[in-house]
Amino acid sequence: MSRKASGSRLSGAHKLQPHWNDWQPRVDSVSSSPDGVKSRELGSAALYDVLPSSYPDQPAAPSDAYGPADTHQEEDEYEAGQGVSDTTFGWKSVGQELRPNDVTTDLTPFQHGNRALASKDMRKLQDRGMAHSEESRLANLLRRVSREDDRDRRLATLKQLKDFISHSESKVTLVKQLDTILSTLNDILNESSKLLWELRQDAAACLGLLCTVLGYEAERIFKWLFLKLTSSSRDEVKLLYLVAAQCALEAAGERKAFSHVMQLVMSNLQSILENVDTPELLCQSVKCILQVARCYPHVFSTNFRDTVDILVGWHIDHTQKQALTQQVSGWLQSLEQFWVADLTFSTTLLGQFLEDMEAYAEDLNHVLAGEVVDEDIPPPSVSLPKLAALLRVFSTVVRSIGERFSPFRGPPITEVYVTDVLNRVLSCVTTAKQVQFSEPVLTAGNECVGVLLAGVEPCGQLMEAVLAYGLDQLDCCRACGPDYNLAVLSLVTLIVDQVNMKLPASFVEKLLAPDSQLLKLRFHREKEVMSAVHGVYQALLGLKNIPTLEAAYKLVLGEIACALSSLTVTLEPSGRAPAPSGPCSSIQHPAFASLALPQEKAQFTLIFNLSTLTTIGNTKNSLIGMWALSPTVFTLLSHNLMLVHSELAVYYPAIQYAVLYTLYSHCTRHDHFISSSLSSSPSLFDGAVISTVTTATKKHFGTLLSLLGGLLVKEHLYPEARRLLLTWAQEISVLMKKSDTYSPLFSLPSFNKFCRGLLAFVFMKCELPTRSLSIQS
Repeated sequence: MSRKASGSRLSGAHKLQPHWNDWQPRVDSVSSSPDGVKSRELGSAALYDVLPSSYPDQPAAPSDAYGPADTHQEEDEYEAGQGVSDTTFGWKSVGQELRPNDVTTDLTPFQHGNRALASKDMRKLQDRGMAHSEESRLANLLRRVSREDDRDRRLATLKQLKDFISHSESKVTLVKQLDTILSTLNDILNESSKLLWELRQDAAACLGLLCTVLGYEAERIFKWLFLKLTSSSRDEVKLLYLVAAQCALEAAGERKAFSHVMQLVMSNLQSILENVDTPELLCQSVKCILQVARCYPHVFSTNFRDTVDILVGWHIDHTQKQALTQQVSGWLQSLEQFWVADLTFSTTLLGQFLEDMEAYAEDLNHVLAGEVVDEDIPPPSVSLPKLAALLRVFSTVVRSIGERFSPFRGPPITEVYVTDVLNRVLSCVTTAKQVQFSEPVLTAGNECVGVLLAGVEPCGQLMEAVLAYGLDQLDCCRACGPDYNLAVLSLVTLIVDQVNMKLPASFVEKLLAPDSQLLKLRFHREKEVMSAVHGVYQALLGLKNIPTLEAAYKLVLGEIACALSSLTVTLEPSGRAPAPSGPCSSIQHPAFASLALPQEKAQFTLIFNLSTLTTIGNTKNSLIGMWALSPTVFTLLSHNLMLVHSELAVYYPAIQYAVLYTLYSHCTRHDHFISSSLSSSPSLFDGAVISTVTTATKKHFGTLLSLLGGLLVKEHLYPEARRLLLTWAQEISVLMKKSDTYSPLFSLPSFNKFCRGLLAFVFMKCELPTRSLSIQS
């Protein structure tokens, strides 16, 4: 590549001179005669004599800004100063620049012309000095990073080299020394010491940076890089070359700096992907490919199918670690735009997976039927892991298609298509379970059923099949680990959400029955499992189908009554059962009538069920929570669960606090029912249901004031419960002061009770400031 110093152009100063005097024929060389040499030297001296005092002196060679020079620095400076003439790099002399058409002139014209010549001459000398300085500095850094023995010094020098490459003003210097730079970095990448791994990674990043800075040399550098990678026999070195490629692609980003070579890069990356045989190389090569897909989608689209084929092969390799399988799944899902753009390929691939599943299921059927197994038919130990892998990759592809996998978006994804696929998957998983219990197959099957169910609203026979499948999978939880439990609970929650209005009450009754596995999973040692059970309860208590919701609600209340009865028995002197006319008698359920719970289990069950009631209790303007259920959530918490009037409040303060907090949360969500307490007529509303709701909640505020007033005077009150009551009272007081329309509320008898309770509390605190409450727990 030809090189021309930036100072070799004419400065334009000669335009200030109207004409040149004494034109003479140009001699072949200024130095062809002694007189010419002398004339030039004298002319230069004269030029410096006429320079203004503000002009800089002849520049000295810059010092090495990157650290002390080694023993070779003086030699380099000598070569830079002695071995260069005017024509060494194709530069013209001062005379050649200023004398076109082989004409010359003497150096005696006007003063301002001489000054212009001197300025031009000096800039040329400065530029030459800078160029040689950069070359010398680069050579110095390359030597030091190769020869330095100290690890930390090498790291520091390599950082200086990266800074030089990224901030170099003369890219020509980098291009001229490109082979030397590549060779030096390549030597570092191929070093074998494990202690120098950080240095080698930095060298790879430096190589990527070099490729980005010299974008017009990217093709040359990428070809060199991929040639070195394919010829290397060490995986760790191959990994570093891929790191370099990734750094180059990421640094270039979306600037399209590599558009002219991206097809070359993508082809090489695809070839590398086809031949990698370790997870580490796979991960690094895919990172590069995904960067291409993000910044150059038009280039990657032609390789999409080939890339998917290879990644699917890794995905279904059940011998790989689960972490790698999940990572491959994530890569495939990140290519959603390409899956959607090539929907024919996507659905064809799903069809192939489904056929393979059915083939393995058929092999398992032969085993189930007790038929003589042919040598070509694999045993269950082979079929089951492969079936699980196919189920997992099927789920991945469905997720990769994303929202486009929906019957509402039109062909080829239709309701008939999704229903058919779901039925076939259910059949394969059911067959596998009948042959041999395999937790991986069931876990993958539940996940697959879940992603398919999210795209269709089952009805008829499909709904019955899905509900039966969900209950059957739930029963298997007793023999499986937390991963399977989470998958099943997620599936059951999805079934409830998807079927919703069509969900039969019989399904809910089986889920919440005393012997259901769902109830047992509440006591699981893994918090994630317990939280997932809570999610199932929330889905059930959020149903829009009122008969089914009532069935779930009554079962929850029945278990609450059972837990309270079990705790009350422990407080009776003779251990006899509480009176049947107690406050919880109206919420008992036949399914739990004969059941007694241990003390700790009863406490946990009660608190858990109270927390689930927030689903319907805290839904803003919930018609179901405030009207449709019997008893309503407010009545249940304020009247039926009158724990504050019993010894349970003293011996089980956590339960009392749970009841109070649930009620507080419910009331806060509805502004403590202050507005509805002032409504004299429901005629403001259209619709009998809303009118009924307003009437039903009219007395809630008065009840609430009486409850707070009665609690505040209690001596034996859990400190946390007392703080909650004070916070509650403050919120109510602030709301009552907000509007003049609330002034009638101050004359309510319940408000007087509320005030007496507050005064009694203040009196107790003033009289007994240090008294502590003795509460057994």
